[in-house]
Amino acid sequence: MSPTRTPSEEEIALAESLWGLFGLFKGITQRAAQTVELGSPERARLLYGLKAGACRAGFLAQQAKISPSTITEVVEDLVADGLVRREADPEDRRAVRVALTGDGRRHLQRFEHAAAIALADSLRALSPAQRQHIKTAFADLREALSDAEVMNPSQPEANLRPTTRTHKEAASAR
Repeated sequence: MSPTRTPSEEEIALAESLWGLFGLFKGITQRAAQTVELGSPERARLLYGLKAGACRAGFLAQQAKISPSTITEVVEDLVADGLVRREADPEDRRAVRVALTGDGRRHLQRFEHAAAIALADSLRALSPAQRQHIKTAFADLREALSDAEVMNPSQPEANLRPTTRTHKEAASAR
């Protein structure tokens, strides 16, 4: 992918179509977050990011595309609301992970249901065949983007110290 290449009209039209969808999805996410009283889409994204299990706040910020200062505030609010808890990282006792509480899991499930309903309501004018076509197209898009390494979920967290050496060992190696 050369940055000096001029995109074709078809490439521009496809990009504009996809970028336009982001605003629509943002609106659906906002409505769903308000429906389940999560307050903001950021809070919903953080809960969703914890669905697979506990992780460090920096990784969560990276996945949710939220700044480190914002993640700190949002996590503090979620802890105060009883939706997440902080816990020691078993791999690095200096680090802390964030995990969903039972109440957080229930809120996440309610958010996912509200988002699915909001999306279904937005797409109700489409036939079942059209909705299936969209579902297939998005699966193809997800696979193509994964193959192109645009999305890299295994990318290591950039703001964490290495855990293979202690701070003293790293300093003395310099």
